[in-house]
Amino acid sequence: MKQIVIAILVISAITVTACNSSGNQTSEKKDSTSHDQMAMDSNKTTSGEKVNAPVVKASFTNVSKDATAHINEVLSHYFHVKHALTKDDSAEAKNGATMLLQVISQFDNSTLPADQKAEYTKHINAIKEHADAIVKSADVEAERMHFAELSTHTYELLKAFGAGKKIYYDHCPMAFNSKGANWLNDVAAIQNPYMGTKMPECGSVEQVIE
Repeated sequence: MKQIVIAILVISAITVTACNSSGNQTSEKKDSTSHDQMAMDSNKTTSGEKVNAPVVKASFTNVSKDATAHINEVLSHYFHVKHALTKDDSAEAKNGATMLLQVISQFDNSTLPADQKAEYTKHINAIKEHADAIVKSADVEAERMHFAELSTHTYELLKAFGAGKKIYYDHCPMAFNSKGANWLNDVAAIQNPYMGTKMPECGSVEQVIE
């Protein structure tokens, strides 16, 4: 019995250490943005810890108000899915994905300049694909797999257009059997959609997008 208890304590310690040490490793792997585009964000999480993460500026500086409003609508429903997954709520994640698809279908991208339209179309098509897959997924774990891809393309869309406010790009090293995965958040505090209610605070802020 003592050996079992000791083994459990060791596994728990390893898991916590992996979550706490993830930030530096992932930042090294994804440092594709040049240093002259970055500063450091010093916001604090709800627990009072400082966020020391690179700040990435959006590529397009002349985004219209209508386009910015649309990007924020996309983000709003993305966050709807994310919040549902943090609570292990499969049905609500599907609702969020459905609303996301509706918002995308209602936007007239012909109003965008040619370069912005090309960038938007490239990422929004992938976002639609994975939002649709979430709607059709059999369970919450399948939803999380598609959410990881949804997050990748929403992140790229956001890097191009921005949202007129700070958005946090987070990383969980424990997701998918320690393969790791990223997501976007509208607050500095970690809210993990991959570990859900098991480990809601596992992860770190990797970048801040403005």
